[in-house]
Amino acid sequence: MTSRMTAQRLGRMITDGDTDGVRTAIADSPGLLGRTVERAGQGGWTPLHLAVAESRHAIVRLLVGAGADLAARTEHHRTPLHMALEHDPEMVPELLGLGATLDPPSAAYLGCRDALAAHLDDGAPLDDAGSGVDLLSWAALGGARETAELLLERGADADNGALAAAARSGRLELVRLLIGAGADVDRRDPHTGRGPLHAAVAMGGRDSPEIVRLLLAAGADVDATTHDGASALDISRVAAARHRHEDAGRGAADDALVDLLVAHGASG
Repeated sequence: MTSRMTAQRLGRMITDGDTDGVRTAIADSPGLLGRTVERAGQGGWTPLHLAVAESRHAIVRLLVGAGADLAARTEHHRTPLHMALEHDPEMVPELLGLGATLDPPSAAYLGCRDALAAHLDDGAPLDDAGSGVDLLSWAALGGARETAELLLERGADADNGALAAAARSGRLELVRLLIGAGADVDRRDPHTGRGPLHAAVAMGGRDSPEIVRLLLAAGADVDATTHDGASALDISRVAAARHRHEDAGRGAADDALVDLLVAHGASG
């Protein structure tokens, strides 16, 4: 006897990348396309949200072809396109090609200045309640200088988390722009206590050393700690130890960040 297909079982198939299983499940029970589950403490995730978050491109195409709602929102008002922006930016053009709407966060992230300007002219708020991330932070995450400049011209708050977003995603040019716009280099995330410097060293990308130098030159506190007591130096040392044996290049880069922080007076 075959057990009944549920949204939870379908979700596990999506996570596992079982394209054939998903195809059979939605053919037998098309109503599953609109069923939702909870993930990361947030309800309202449809199978399409899950597939996007798991970077299951073939399953995304399958679900949309079967009628999945590209505009569906979680209980925190996040669409599948928002999931792509966060988890798999390379999927954004694919979703747009499948019919997703270029909303303000997407336009900001992708650097679509004209489209974003049109949304703003129509009354779109700078602090996007739908995605939970302000538009300037979306532009920072995407490294989109044109839309970041537009948002600053329209009155976006440079001090609303965009600098940490730029540092976290290794967007050197946006870090420069936001510091120049007056962003507080020591602004902390209210939930974690992380600041832009913590974000920059955790990223550990090619431009991390220059981003760290920019933040320190602008007055960032080299010994600032997160809510759990971790300094930028602590984060770099842990990353160096973790990567040293599994990724020599990344380990060496983390060691270089440790040396850079110590040279700037880090005492942790």
